[in-house]
Amino acid sequence: MKEKFGFWMDGAEQWAESRMAVVDPASEEPIAVVPVCDAACVDRAVLGATKAQKLWKETAPQHRRDVLRSLAESVRVHRESLAHLVSRETGKPKQAATAEVDNTAQLIDYFAEEGYRLSGLIPRLGDPQRHTLVVREPLGVVGAITPFNYPLSTLACKVAPALAVGCAVVAKPDEHTPLSTLALARLFSEAGLPSGLLQVVTGPGPVTGAALVDHPDVRGITFTGSTEVGKEIQRRAAGGVKRLILELGGSCPAIVCHDADWRRYLSHMVAQAYKNSGQYCYRITRFYVARTLWKPFFDEFTTRVMRLRVGHPADPKTELGPLNHEGIRRRVSEQVSRLQQAGATVLQAPLRQELRQGFYFPPTVVTGVEPHASPLHEEIFGPVTFLIPFDDEVEAVAKANGSPYGLAAYVFTQNLAKGLRLAHSLEAGSVWINGVHQALPEAPFGGMKESGLGREKSRFGVEAFTELKTIYLDYS
Repeated sequence: MKEKFGFWMDGAEQWAESRMAVVDPASEEPIAVVPVCDAACVDRAVLGATKAQKLWKETAPQHRRDVLRSLAESVRVHRESLAHLVSRETGKPKQAATAEVDNTAQLIDYFAEEGYRLSGLIPRLGDPQRHTLVVREPLGVVGAITPFNYPLSTLACKVAPALAVGCAVVAKPDEHTPLSTLALARLFSEAGLPSGLLQVVTGPGPVTGAALVDHPDVRGITFTGSTEVGKEIQRRAAGGVKRLILELGGSCPAIVCHDADWRRYLSHMVAQAYKNSGQYCYRITRFYVARTLWKPFFDEFTTRVMRLRVGHPADPKTELGPLNHEGIRRRVSEQVSRLQQAGATVLQAPLRQELRQGFYFPPTVVTGVEPHASPLHEEIFGPVTFLIPFDDEVEAVAKANGSPYGLAAYVFTQNLAKGLRLAHSLEAGSVWINGVHQALPEAPFGGMKESGLGREKSRFGVEAFTELKTIYLDYS
Protein backbone atom coordinates (compact mmCIF):
# COMPACT_ATOMS: atom_id res chain seq x y z
CA MET A 1 0.00 0.00 0.00
CA LYS A 2 1.35 3.42 -0.96
CA GLU A 3 2.03 5.80 1.91
CA LYS A 4 0.75 9.37 1.63
CA PHE A 5 3.07 12.26 2.41
CA GLY A 6 2.09 15.91 2.57
CA PHE A 7 4.33 18.84 1.81
CA TRP A 8 5.81 20.66 4.81
CA MET A 9 4.81 24.22 5.64
CA ASP A 10 4.85 26.29 8.82
CA GLY A 11 5.74 23.29 10.94
CA ALA A 12 2.96 21.01 9.76
CA GLU A 13 2.06 18.58 6.99
CA GLN A 14 -0.08 20.14 4.26
CA TRP A 15 -2.03 18.69 1.34
CA ALA A 16 -2.85 19.65 -2.23
CA GLU A 17 -5.44 18.40 -4.69
CA SER A 18 -2.96 17.17 -7.28
CA ARG A 19 -0.63 14.30 -6.36
CA MET A 20 2.13 12.21 -7.88
CA ALA A 21 3.67 8.82 -7.16
CA VAL A 22 7.17 8.08 -5.90
CA VAL A 23 8.56 4.90 -7.46
CA ASP A 24 10.96 2.34 -5.97
CA PRO A 25 13.86 2.12 -8.46
CA ALA A 26 14.52 -1.51 -7.55
CA SER A 27 11.01 -2.75 -8.31
CA GLU A 28 9.46 0.00 -10.47
CA GLU A 29 6.51 -0.08 -8.07
CA PRO A 30 4.97 3.04 -6.46
CA ILE A 31 5.85 3.32 -2.77
CA ALA A 32 4.35 6.69 -1.85
CA VAL A 33 2.19 9.56 -3.02
CA VAL A 34 3.15 13.22 -2.53
CA PRO A 35 1.44 16.50 -3.46
CA VAL A 36 2.15 18.48 -6.61
CA CYS A 37 2.56 22.01 -5.28
CA ASP A 38 1.39 24.69 -7.70
CA ALA A 39 2.22 28.39 -7.67
CA ALA A 40 -0.38 29.06 -4.97
CA CYS A 41 1.22 26.48 -2.65
CA VAL A 42 4.66 27.90 -3.30
CA ASP A 43 3.39 31.41 -2.59
CA ARG A 44 2.04 30.31 0.80
CA ALA A 45 5.33 28.59 1.60
CA VAL A 46 7.37 31.68 0.69
CA LEU A 47 5.04 33.92 2.72
CA GLY A 48 5.53 31.73 5.80
CA ALA A 49 9.28 31.66 5.27
CA THR A 50 9.40 35.45 4.90
CA LYS A 51 7.62 35.96 8.22
CA ALA A 52 9.84 33.44 10.00
CA GLN A 53 13.03 34.88 8.55
CA LYS A 54 12.35 38.38 9.90
CA LEU A 55 12.51 36.99 13.45
CA TRP A 56 15.29 34.47 12.80
CA LYS A 57 17.74 37.03 11.44
CA GLU A 58 17.48 38.97 14.73
CA THR A 59 18.38 35.96 16.88
CA ALA A 60 21.89 35.74 18.31
CA PRO A 61 24.39 33.82 16.16
CA GLN A 62 25.12 31.60 19.17
CA HIS A 63 21.45 30.62 19.38
CA ARG A 64 21.33 29.77 15.68
CA ARG A 65 24.48 27.67 16.13
CA ASP A 66 22.94 25.78 19.04
CA VAL A 67 19.73 25.09 17.10
CA LEU A 68 21.73 23.69 14.19
CA ARG A 69 23.68 21.47 16.56
CA SER A 70 20.41 20.05 17.85
CA LEU A 71 19.31 19.41 14.26
CA ALA A 72 22.51 17.46 13.58
CA GLU A 73 21.96 15.39 16.69
CA SER A 74 18.38 14.64 15.60
CA VAL A 75 19.73 13.32 12.29
CA ARG A 76 22.05 10.99 14.20
CA VAL A 77 19.27 9.77 16.48
CA HIS A 78 17.08 8.92 13.46
CA ARG A 79 19.95 7.57 11.38
CA GLU A 80 18.38 4.21 10.56
CA SER A 81 14.94 5.48 9.52
CA LEU A 82 16.43 8.22 7.34
CA ALA A 83 18.85 5.78 5.71
CA HIS A 84 15.95 3.43 4.95
CA LEU A 85 14.06 6.21 3.17
CA VAL A 86 17.13 7.34 1.24
CA SER A 87 17.85 3.78 0.10
CA ARG A 88 14.23 3.13 -0.82
CA GLU A 89 13.71 6.24 -2.93
CA THR A 90 17.16 6.56 -4.52
CA GLY A 91 17.99 2.88 -5.04
CA LYS A 92 21.43 3.16 -3.44
CA PRO A 93 22.64 0.31 -1.20
CA LYS A 94 21.78 0.63 2.47
CA GLN A 95 25.41 1.10 3.49
CA ALA A 96 25.79 4.02 1.08
CA ALA A 97 22.50 5.53 2.27
CA THR A 98 23.67 5.32 5.88
CA ALA A 99 26.94 7.02 4.92
CA GLU A 100 24.95 9.86 3.35
CA VAL A 101 22.93 10.34 6.53
CA ASP A 102 26.13 10.42 8.60
CA ASN A 103 27.62 12.98 6.21
CA THR A 104 24.47 15.09 6.49
CA ALA A 105 24.87 15.34 10.27
CA GLN A 106 28.57 16.19 9.90
CA LEU A 107 27.79 18.94 7.39
CA ILE A 108 25.16 20.51 9.64
CA ASP A 109 27.61 20.54 12.55
CA TYR A 110 30.29 22.10 10.36
CA PHE A 111 28.03 24.88 9.08
CA ALA A 112 26.76 25.57 12.60
CA GLU A 113 30.30 26.50 13.61
CA GLU A 114 31.27 28.22 10.35
CA GLY A 115 28.15 30.39 10.44
CA TYR A 116 28.95 31.39 14.01
CA ARG A 117 32.38 32.61 12.84
CA LEU A 118 30.89 34.95 10.23
CA SER A 119 32.43 38.40 10.52
CA GLY A 120 32.66 41.83 8.91
CA LEU A 121 35.37 44.49 8.55
CA ILE A 122 36.26 47.90 9.98
CA PRO A 123 38.92 49.23 7.57
CA ARG A 124 41.40 51.71 9.03
CA LEU A 125 41.00 54.85 6.96
CA GLY A 126 43.06 57.25 9.07
CA ASP A 127 40.24 59.54 10.24
CA PRO A 128 39.59 59.31 14.01
CA GLN A 129 36.11 60.82 13.64
CA ARG A 130 34.86 58.57 10.88
CA HIS A 131 34.61 54.82 10.56
CA THR A 132 33.41 52.57 7.80
CA LEU A 133 31.71 49.33 8.81
CA VAL A 134 31.44 46.46 6.35
CA VAL A 135 28.87 43.98 7.64
CA ARG A 136 27.19 40.85 6.31
CA GLU A 137 23.43 40.47 6.48
CA PRO A 138 21.33 37.42 5.55
CA LEU A 139 20.17 37.23 1.97
CA GLY A 140 16.55 36.55 2.98
CA VAL A 141 14.40 33.69 1.72
CA VAL A 142 16.38 31.14 -0.29
CA GLY A 143 14.97 28.59 -2.72
CA ALA A 144 16.89 25.30 -2.53
CA ILE A 145 16.37 22.84 -5.38
CA THR A 146 18.03 19.48 -4.78
CA PRO A 147 18.77 16.40 -6.95
CA PHE A 148 17.81 12.75 -6.64
CA ASN A 149 21.28 11.29 -6.23
CA TYR A 150 22.14 12.69 -2.78
CA PRO A 151 18.86 14.10 -1.47
CA LEU A 152 19.99 14.76 2.11
CA SER A 153 23.67 15.73 1.90
CA THR A 154 23.07 18.22 -0.93
CA LEU A 155 20.16 19.64 1.07
CA ALA A 156 22.44 20.07 4.09
CA CYS A 157 24.94 22.06 1.97
CA LYS A 158 22.15 24.52 1.20
CA VAL A 159 19.89 24.61 4.24
CA ALA A 160 22.51 24.55 7.02
CA PRO A 161 24.64 27.53 5.89
CA ALA A 162 21.55 29.53 4.99
CA LEU A 163 20.00 28.97 8.42
CA ALA A 164 23.33 29.60 10.14
CA VAL A 165 23.52 33.18 8.81
CA GLY A 166 19.84 34.02 9.37
CA CYS A 167 18.07 33.04 6.15
CA ALA A 168 14.94 30.93 5.71
CA VAL A 169 14.72 28.17 3.08
CA VAL A 170 11.98 26.86 0.83
CA ALA A 171 13.26 23.50 -0.43
CA LYS A 172 12.08 21.74 -3.59
CA PRO A 173 13.44 18.17 -3.67
CA ASP A 174 13.66 16.23 -6.90
CA GLU A 175 10.25 14.78 -7.69
CA HIS A 176 11.69 11.25 -7.66
CA THR A 177 13.18 11.52 -4.13
CA PRO A 178 11.11 13.80 -1.88
CA LEU A 179 10.51 11.41 1.02
CA SER A 180 13.74 11.80 2.99
CA THR A 181 13.58 15.59 2.65
CA LEU A 182 10.04 15.64 4.05
CA ALA A 183 11.13 13.37 6.89
CA LEU A 184 14.08 15.63 7.64
CA ALA A 185 11.87 18.72 7.77
CA ARG A 186 9.63 17.02 10.32
CA LEU A 187 12.63 15.99 12.43
CA PHE A 188 14.00 19.53 12.31
CA SER A 189 10.70 20.88 13.58
CA GLU A 190 10.63 18.35 16.41
CA ALA A 191 14.25 19.22 17.26
CA GLY A 192 13.41 22.89 17.78
CA LEU A 193 13.72 24.68 14.44
CA PRO A 194 11.13 27.50 14.47
CA SER A 195 8.18 27.00 12.12
CA GLY A 196 8.52 28.44 8.64
CA LEU A 197 12.32 28.47 8.47
CA LEU A 198 12.38 25.26 6.43
CA GLN A 199 9.45 24.78 4.10
CA VAL A 200 9.33 21.84 1.68
CA VAL A 201 7.26 21.97 -1.52
CA THR A 202 7.04 18.88 -3.68
CA GLY A 203 6.37 18.43 -7.38
CA PRO A 204 8.06 18.48 -10.79
CA GLY A 205 10.52 21.14 -11.83
CA PRO A 206 8.45 22.75 -14.60
CA VAL A 207 5.59 23.33 -12.13
CA THR A 208 6.88 23.63 -8.58
CA GLY A 209 10.49 24.52 -9.28
CA ALA A 210 9.56 27.19 -11.80
CA ALA A 211 7.12 28.79 -9.34
CA LEU A 212 9.86 28.90 -6.70
CA VAL A 213 12.44 30.45 -9.02
CA ASP A 214 9.93 33.00 -10.30
CA HIS A 215 8.65 34.11 -6.89
CA PRO A 216 9.59 37.77 -6.30
CA ASP A 217 10.22 37.29 -2.57
CA VAL A 218 12.81 34.56 -3.09
CA ARG A 219 16.13 36.41 -3.10
CA GLY A 220 18.42 33.55 -3.98
CA ILE A 221 18.35 30.15 -5.65
CA THR A 222 20.76 27.35 -4.85
CA PHE A 223 20.45 24.46 -7.27
CA THR A 224 22.24 21.16 -7.81
CA GLY A 225 21.38 19.31 -10.99
CA SER A 226 21.86 19.19 -14.73
CA THR A 227 23.45 21.97 -16.75
CA GLU A 228 20.36 22.20 -18.94
CA VAL A 229 18.09 22.92 -15.99
CA GLY A 230 20.69 25.25 -14.47
CA LYS A 231 20.66 27.35 -17.62
CA GLU A 232 16.87 27.55 -17.51
CA ILE A 233 17.02 28.66 -13.86
CA GLN A 234 19.59 31.30 -14.79
CA ARG A 235 17.30 32.64 -17.52
CA ARG A 236 14.26 32.76 -15.21
CA ALA A 237 16.17 34.26 -12.28
CA ALA A 238 17.55 37.09 -14.42
CA GLY A 239 14.22 38.91 -14.27
CA GLY A 240 14.50 39.27 -10.51
CA VAL A 241 18.30 39.66 -10.45
CA LYS A 242 18.45 36.80 -7.94
CA ARG A 243 21.59 35.44 -6.30
CA LEU A 244 22.47 32.10 -7.88
CA ILE A 245 24.54 29.16 -6.68
CA LEU A 246 24.50 26.54 -9.44
CA GLU A 247 26.28 23.23 -8.95
CA LEU A 248 25.81 21.62 -12.34
CA GLY A 249 27.01 18.75 -14.49
CA GLY A 250 30.39 17.17 -14.93
CA SER A 251 32.41 14.87 -17.14
CA CYS A 252 35.49 14.64 -14.97
CA PRO A 253 38.87 13.52 -16.35
CA ALA A 254 41.68 11.62 -14.66
CA ILE A 255 45.20 11.74 -16.10
CA VAL A 256 47.22 8.63 -15.26
CA CYS A 257 50.84 9.54 -16.01
CA HIS A 258 53.50 7.03 -17.04
CA ASP A 259 55.14 7.25 -13.59
CA ALA A 260 51.91 6.83 -11.61
CA ASP A 261 51.72 4.27 -8.81
CA TRP A 262 48.35 3.39 -10.30
CA ARG A 263 47.88 -0.06 -8.76
CA ARG A 264 47.97 1.57 -5.33
CA TYR A 265 44.99 3.73 -6.26
CA LEU A 266 43.14 1.42 -8.64
CA SER A 267 40.41 0.33 -6.23
CA HIS A 268 39.78 4.00 -5.36
CA MET A 269 39.64 4.93 -9.05
CA VAL A 270 37.02 2.25 -9.71
CA ALA A 271 35.00 3.36 -6.69
CA GLN A 272 35.14 7.01 -7.73
CA ALA A 273 33.95 6.12 -11.22
CA TYR A 274 31.15 3.73 -10.28
CA LYS A 275 29.84 4.42 -6.79
CA ASN A 276 26.17 5.34 -6.60
CA SER A 277 25.95 3.60 -9.98
CA GLY A 278 27.76 6.55 -11.54
CA GLN A 279 25.04 9.00 -10.49
CA TYR A 280 27.02 11.91 -9.14
CA CYS A 281 28.67 14.93 -10.65
CA TYR A 282 32.35 14.68 -9.71
CA ARG A 283 32.90 11.02 -10.47
CA ILE A 284 35.72 10.10 -12.86
CA THR A 285 34.16 9.65 -16.30
CA ARG A 286 37.22 9.87 -18.59
CA PHE A 287 40.52 8.12 -17.85
CA TYR A 288 43.42 9.38 -19.95
CA VAL A 289 46.12 6.71 -19.53
CA ALA A 290 49.77 6.94 -20.61
CA ARG A 291 50.29 4.55 -23.50
CA THR A 292 53.19 2.85 -21.71
CA LEU A 293 50.68 1.77 -19.02
CA TRP A 294 47.79 1.09 -21.32
CA LYS A 295 47.70 -2.72 -21.47
CA PRO A 296 48.11 -3.54 -17.75
CA PHE A 297 45.87 -0.65 -16.69
CA PHE A 298 43.14 -1.64 -19.14
CA ASP A 299 43.27 -5.30 -18.10
CA GLU A 300 43.19 -4.71 -14.36
CA PHE A 301 40.70 -1.85 -14.48
CA THR A 302 38.15 -3.70 -16.61
CA THR A 303 38.57 -6.88 -14.56
CA ARG A 304 37.65 -4.99 -11.39
CA VAL A 305 34.74 -3.22 -13.05
CA MET A 306 33.25 -6.39 -14.48
CA ARG A 307 33.33 -7.92 -10.98
CA LEU A 308 31.27 -5.14 -9.41
CA ARG A 309 28.15 -6.67 -7.93
CA VAL A 310 24.91 -5.13 -9.14
CA GLY A 311 21.94 -5.99 -6.96
CA HIS A 312 19.01 -5.01 -4.81
CA PRO A 313 19.76 -2.12 -2.42
CA ALA A 314 18.74 -4.23 0.58
CA ASP A 315 21.30 -6.94 -0.23
CA PRO A 316 24.43 -6.27 1.90
CA LYS A 317 26.61 -7.68 -0.91
CA THR A 318 25.36 -5.10 -3.42
CA GLU A 319 27.90 -2.55 -4.63
CA LEU A 320 25.78 -0.91 -7.36
CA GLY A 321 22.03 -0.48 -7.06
CA PRO A 322 19.62 0.55 -9.83
CA LEU A 323 19.58 3.91 -11.54
CA ASN A 324 17.04 6.20 -9.96
CA HIS A 325 14.34 6.32 -12.62
CA GLU A 326 13.45 5.24 -16.11
CA GLY A 327 14.39 8.58 -17.67
CA ILE A 328 17.97 8.22 -16.44
CA ARG A 329 18.23 4.63 -17.61
CA ARG A 330 16.85 5.52 -21.02
CA ARG A 331 19.31 8.40 -21.43
CA VAL A 332 22.35 6.31 -20.45
CA SER A 333 21.26 3.46 -22.74
CA GLU A 334 20.86 5.88 -25.63
CA GLN A 335 24.31 7.38 -25.02
CA VAL A 336 25.95 3.94 -25.00
CA SER A 337 24.07 2.96 -28.17
CA ARG A 338 25.36 6.06 -29.95
CA LEU A 339 28.89 5.14 -28.95
CA GLN A 340 28.51 1.64 -30.36
CA GLN A 341 27.08 3.02 -33.60
CA ALA A 342 30.11 5.32 -33.85
CA GLY A 343 32.44 2.32 -33.68
CA ALA A 344 33.52 2.40 -30.03
CA THR A 345 34.18 -0.84 -28.14
CA VAL A 346 31.73 -1.30 -25.27
CA LEU A 347 32.40 -3.81 -22.51
CA GLN A 348 29.53 -4.60 -20.15
CA ALA A 349 29.04 -7.01 -17.28
CA PRO A 350 25.84 -9.03 -17.89
CA LEU A 351 22.92 -8.43 -15.55
CA ARG A 352 21.46 -11.37 -13.65
CA GLN A 353 17.96 -12.45 -14.67
CA GLU A 354 16.36 -11.24 -11.43
CA LEU A 355 17.52 -7.69 -12.19
CA ARG A 356 15.40 -7.37 -15.33
CA GLN A 357 12.78 -5.72 -13.12
CA GLY A 358 14.02 -2.36 -11.83
CA PHE A 359 16.11 0.42 -13.36
CA TYR A 360 19.38 -1.51 -13.36
CA PHE A 361 22.23 -0.81 -15.75
CA PRO A 362 25.42 -2.89 -16.07
CA PRO A 363 28.90 -1.51 -15.28
CA THR A 364 30.30 -0.36 -18.63
CA VAL A 365 33.76 0.48 -19.99
CA VAL A 366 34.15 2.20 -23.36
CA THR A 367 37.34 2.25 -25.44
CA GLY A 368 38.20 3.19 -29.02
CA VAL A 369 35.99 6.26 -28.88
CA GLU A 370 36.49 8.94 -31.52
CA PRO A 371 37.64 12.30 -30.08
CA HIS A 372 34.58 14.08 -31.43
CA ALA A 373 31.97 11.48 -30.41
CA SER A 374 29.22 13.50 -28.74
CA PRO A 375 28.71 11.29 -25.64
CA LEU A 376 32.38 11.85 -24.74
CA HIS A 377 31.54 15.51 -24.19
CA GLU A 378 28.22 14.93 -22.41
CA GLU A 379 27.50 14.16 -18.79
CA ILE A 380 26.78 10.44 -18.49
CA PHE A 381 24.88 9.94 -15.25
CA GLY A 382 25.39 6.21 -15.01
CA PRO A 383 28.02 3.46 -14.53
CA VAL A 384 29.92 4.21 -17.75
CA THR A 385 33.57 5.25 -18.11
CA PHE A 386 35.93 5.95 -21.01
CA LEU A 387 39.50 4.63 -21.19
CA ILE A 388 41.64 6.66 -23.61
CA PRO A 389 45.42 6.32 -24.19
CA PHE A 390 47.71 9.33 -24.62
CA ASP A 391 51.30 9.80 -25.76
CA ASP A 392 52.30 13.01 -23.99
CA GLU A 393 50.93 15.08 -21.13
CA VAL A 394 50.27 18.19 -23.22
CA GLU A 395 47.92 16.07 -25.33
CA ALA A 396 46.28 14.63 -22.20
CA VAL A 397 45.60 18.07 -20.71
CA ALA A 398 44.18 19.36 -24.00
CA LYS A 399 41.81 16.40 -24.20
CA ALA A 400 40.87 16.67 -20.54
CA ASN A 401 40.03 20.37 -21.00
CA GLY A 402 38.19 19.73 -24.25
CA SER A 403 34.88 19.42 -22.44
CA PRO A 404 32.24 22.06 -21.76
CA TYR A 405 32.40 20.99 -18.11
CA GLY A 406 34.92 21.94 -15.47
CA LEU A 407 33.84 20.51 -12.15
CA ALA A 408 36.64 18.20 -11.00
CA ALA A 409 39.78 16.51 -12.29
CA TYR A 410 42.30 13.95 -11.07
CA VAL A 411 46.04 13.49 -11.61
CA PHE A 412 48.11 10.43 -10.77
CA THR A 413 51.90 10.77 -10.80
CA GLN A 414 54.81 10.17 -8.43
CA ASN A 415 56.33 13.50 -9.46
CA LEU A 416 54.82 16.19 -7.24
CA ALA A 417 56.08 19.06 -9.41
CA LYS A 418 54.43 17.48 -12.44
CA GLY A 419 51.24 16.89 -10.48
CA LEU A 420 51.02 20.55 -9.45
CA ARG A 421 51.84 21.72 -12.98
CA LEU A 422 49.05 19.57 -14.43
CA ALA A 423 46.64 20.62 -11.69
CA HIS A 424 47.19 24.28 -12.56
CA SER A 425 46.64 23.50 -16.25
CA LEU A 426 43.35 21.67 -15.75
CA GLU A 427 40.14 23.68 -16.04
CA ALA A 428 38.32 22.39 -12.99
CA GLY A 429 37.01 23.75 -9.70
CA SER A 430 38.66 20.94 -7.71
CA VAL A 431 41.69 18.79 -8.56
CA TRP A 432 42.83 15.69 -6.68
CA ILE A 433 46.50 14.65 -6.97
CA ASN A 434 47.22 11.01 -6.07
CA GLY A 435 44.04 10.68 -4.13
CA VAL A 436 40.35 10.06 -4.42
CA HIS A 437 38.13 11.05 -1.54
CA GLN A 438 34.99 12.92 -0.66
CA ALA A 439 35.06 16.70 -1.08
CA LEU A 440 35.79 18.21 2.32
CA PRO A 441 33.34 20.64 3.99
CA GLU A 442 36.22 23.00 4.84
CA ALA A 443 37.08 23.51 1.14
CA PRO A 444 34.98 25.31 -1.48
CA PHE A 445 33.28 23.07 -4.02
CA GLY A 446 31.92 24.06 -7.41
CA GLY A 447 32.77 24.19 -11.08
CA MET A 448 34.13 26.23 -13.95
CA LYS A 449 32.63 26.65 -17.43
CA GLU A 450 29.25 24.89 -17.72
CA SER A 451 29.67 23.13 -14.39
CA GLY A 452 28.20 26.01 -12.48
CA LEU A 453 28.34 29.33 -10.68
CA GLY A 454 29.52 30.05 -7.17
CA ARG A 455 30.78 27.66 -4.52
CA GLU A 456 29.29 25.50 -1.81
CA LYS A 457 30.92 24.38 1.47
CA SER A 458 33.67 26.24 3.37
CA ARG A 459 33.34 29.84 4.57
CA PHE A 460 32.82 30.87 0.95
CA GLY A 461 29.70 28.73 0.80
CA VAL A 462 28.43 30.34 4.00
CA GLU A 463 29.14 33.88 2.80
CA ALA A 464 27.18 33.12 -0.39
CA PHE A 465 23.97 33.40 1.65
CA THR A 466 24.76 36.92 2.82
CA GLU A 467 24.69 40.44 1.41
CA LEU A 468 27.51 42.89 2.05
CA LYS A 469 26.44 46.24 3.49
CA THR A 470 28.70 49.25 4.03
CA ILE A 471 27.82 51.65 6.86
CA TYR A 472 29.56 55.03 6.98
CA LEU A 473 29.75 56.34 10.56
CA ASP A 474 30.57 60.01 11.15
CA TYR A 475 30.69 61.29 14.76
CA SER A 476 32.53 64.58 14.27
